Amino acid sequence: MGDFIRKQGFKVYEYQAPIPTGKEQTINNLVDFIEWTGMTDEEYIEQSIKAELAAIRDFKPDVIFAEARPTASISARIASIPTVMIASWPCNPEHPLNSKESGRSIRAYNNQLVKYNQKEINNLTELFYMRADVKLAPTLPELEPEMKNIEAIKFVGYILDIENDNSTLPNWYDNWLKLPQIFIYLSVSALSPVLYSEVITETFKDKPFRVICGCGYHYQLKSLPTNLPNVKFERYVSVPAIIKDTSLIIFHGGQDTMLTSLLHGVPSITIPGQHYERDYNSSKLAELGASKKLPVHAFRPTRLNSVIEEVMNGDYRFRCRELSQTLSKYGGTEQCVDIILSTACM
Repeated sequence: MGDFIRKQGFKVYEYQAPIPTGKEQTINNLVDFIEWTGMTDEEYIEQSIKAELAAIRDFKPDVIFAEARPTASISARIASIPTVMIASWPCNPEHPLNSKESGRSIRAYNNQLVKYNQKEINNLTELFYMRADVKLAPTLPELEPEMKNIEAIKFVGYILDIENDNSTLPNWYDNWLKLPQIFIYLSVSALSPVLYSEVITETFKDKPFRVICGCGYHYQLKSLPTNLPNVKFERYVSVPAIIKDTSLIIFHGGQDTMLTSLLHGVPSITIPGQHYERDYNSSKLAELGASKKLPVHAFRPTRLNSVIEEVMNGDYRFRCRELSQTLSKYGGTEQCVDIILSTACM
């Protein structure tokens, strides 16, 4: 990323990256995530603040934009720079899964807060965005209603790269079978690539769908699974480039895929596994009638075929189109830019 930014002619300031624990574990809440990534290490916290302050002194920003960077709240307050930070309910200290973790792993951050004469925290999640001047929510109030009354919250709908870049499409795509299309993206989840590729192949072989599965670069996937005429596995698939052809999305409940599906009015099936944010997203989609949420053990051919028929033939598409119209009324990425610029003038 640093090299890419430099090539665009911008200066990059180096900072110490956190060292993840390396443990395989279930991420049940944001505190689990912060610990797992190594962001509770005292040396990392201290060095990050120093690096951020050095960059602030040199660059002299009018506003600081941050996501998932707890030290940014501290550095910005030291330098008296207004902040815009990404907000979500699963990352809020009042979320039940986070609130029960109050007091856990806060000592290192409180040491720095005391050092710089700032208010101490009771919960690690307080530093994610609750101290920001503007809290930017790339979602809808319908999807995260718990955030409606948070001070300085701005719902913008989405922050997505929606540009259709056909140059990234596989060379076989344009001449592929003319069948209803299903896109599958399960990311790194409770389903291993070996398992989900076998289930996908068994589920869709000889079925009247064409299926494209984005596998990513999962460490367990040394090579791509064998393709069928109507089932293709790819490392990377540009969703904006294929979404117009897609009738159904099967995914892990991630924020970007969720918003992309809604923006284009495409119904979905989610398999979030035991991940707090994905489970929350999946539950909200299901409550709104835009998706069907499945447990991991339901990811098998018979159950999938049944649910696909239900979603494809039910009212899910109609509800997704309603939500698409709602989402389109928000300013999206352009509104985010306007908010950041206006905050710089505070």
